[in-house]
Amino acid sequence: MIGAPGWIATEKFDVDARVEPTPPGGPDALLPMLRTLLAERFRLRVHSEMRELPAFVLTVARHDRRLGSQIRPTEVDCTKPNQLTVDQIRAQARDGWPPCGMTYTVQYVAQAATGLANRMRVRRSGISMKDFAIALQTSVDRPVVDGTGLEGRFDAEYSYATATDIAAGIAGNQPLLLVALEEQLGLKMDARRTTVPVLVVDSVERLIEN
Repeated sequence: MIGAPGWIATEKFDVDARVEPTPPGGPDALLPMLRTLLAERFRLRVHSEMRELPAFVLTVARHDRRLGSQIRPTEVDCTKPNQLTVDQIRAQARDGWPPCGMTYTVQYVAQAATGLANRMRVRRSGISMKDFAIALQTSVDRPVVDGTGLEGRFDAEYSYATATDIAAGIAGNQPLLLVALEEQLGLKMDARRTTVPVLVVDSVERLIEN
């Protein structure tokens, strides 16, 4: 995202948006509604461009293209509408895997030999490689492009330590995110300059309340 004002990274808003019933087509069917909400409530106007930027390209790490032990093809039909209530979604995520298209992230403190360390455990359910690459962007602070060539949706689980704890020497045996992706999922992040799609913010305002 390019051209956005600084306050979008610091100010926080509570947005309660509901749709009943869930439209067919899975989570992707909600995106047009989200765009409408942003346009109406934040007067958000954007346009797309292609620019050459420093980025990561997500690829399959092994030459035989075999993936890691903690990623598997999704067995659930993600095109079916999700009829679960909010409480059911929370219970399902707490006890196992979140519903298709959702992410379950836990940050916890563990006792390592060198002291207390922050750990991250992430479960992503029914995610395409394109969407997985996009989801990783916030963690690596640069664009991520899918170069895996993998079709379909996947369930992926991975654990890693924060860079702060690794720098402080208290991460124990937990790897950095990029190492965890390769060791646990069989996916590699290659740093290179490449042409990526960007969103250029033409205008945006603070929230217009109900």
